[in-house]
Amino acid sequence: MKILVADDDLDQLAIRCLLLEQSGFETIQASDPGSALAAARAENPECAVVDLRFPTEESGLRLVRDLKGLNAAIHLFLLTGANAARFASRSEARLIDEVFEKGSASAKLVRKLKALQVGV
Repeated sequence: MKILVADDDLDQLAIRCLLLEQSGFETIQASDPGSALAAARAENPECAVVDLRFPTEESGLRLVRDLKGLNAAIHLFLLTGANAARFASRSEARLIDEVFEKGSASAKLVRKLKALQVGV
């Protein structure tokens, strides 16, 4: 499965991609919203893992909307350092498969992606 990983923190981006690649996924890295959207157009990933503050919360949510606009079937996972439950009332909540809080997200995220892969 091809996964777009979008984060402006280059260390987090590299670590997350390494973890996903070691788990058997193909990753596409993007360090800014423009390159993330361009990569999604060119590579057509099945999933995207997007940092909410990319670099601001609004730009992260705009990227979520744009990715769904490109491919309504893309699975979107949002990473945040804030309380994930606070996004339930946002209009973008219907576009996101799941919101993960940073720090505890890695194992849960990999399990969720592997479950999607089985369903593909």
